[in-house]
Amino acid sequence: MSRQEFLRRLEVLLSDIPESERREALEYYRNYFEDADPGMEEQIIKELGSPEKVAASIKRDLFGEQGEAFGGQRQSEAFEKQRRENRRLRNVLLVVALIFLSPLWIGLLGGAFGLLVGAVCLVFGFAICIIALVGALLLAGFVLAGIGVVKMLAGFPAVGLIVVAIGLFMLAFGLLGFLLMAWLVGRILPWTVRAAVRLCKMPFRKRGASI
Repeated sequence: MSRQEFLRRLEVLLSDIPESERREALEYYRNYFEDADPGMEEQIIKELGSPEKVAASIKRDLFGEQGEAFGGQRQSEAFEKQRRENRRLRNVLLVVALIFLSPLWIGLLGGAFGLLVGAVCLVFGFAICIIALVGALLLAGFVLAGIGVVKMLAGFPAVGLIVVAIGLFMLAFGLLGFLLMAWLVGRILPWTVRAAVRLCKMPFRKRGASI
């Protein structure tokens, strides 16, 4: 270990003591090396011992027998203070970024909400159309079947059979539409509602993760 390495290591080890005391100690050992003969540098380092030993001795002189523990506590306090400052700076930068980018994320949220409302309206509109179509087919089927029966009883069996057949076809399509509507209500609608709920929760979930 050279003189420069010894002094640099000693300066690091004394970083938790008052600055004036640290400068005085470093100046003392720097002068100690400079006052010695050039070829005695290695011998002086052996006499002084390791930088850790010298730093511990200086702390004992300053703080008593609890010097090393006190120094460790000072380092922990400094580290905790630095971490709090970093956290505070990060929160400030986050708020500034949110304010600066507010047009962007407000637009994104508005677009997502518009897509959500549009999807829900599309599903409900489609469901209403199916309900109306199914109702019209069933009603028309019953009416035509009734008219066909009346025609048959009135002496027009051929016309009555044709009208009854058309009514039965409408009833069949109405029943198929009713089954399709039941499938949509049982499958598609719950999926749409769950997707909408997840989409609404996404901004809050991201914000909780970032905190």
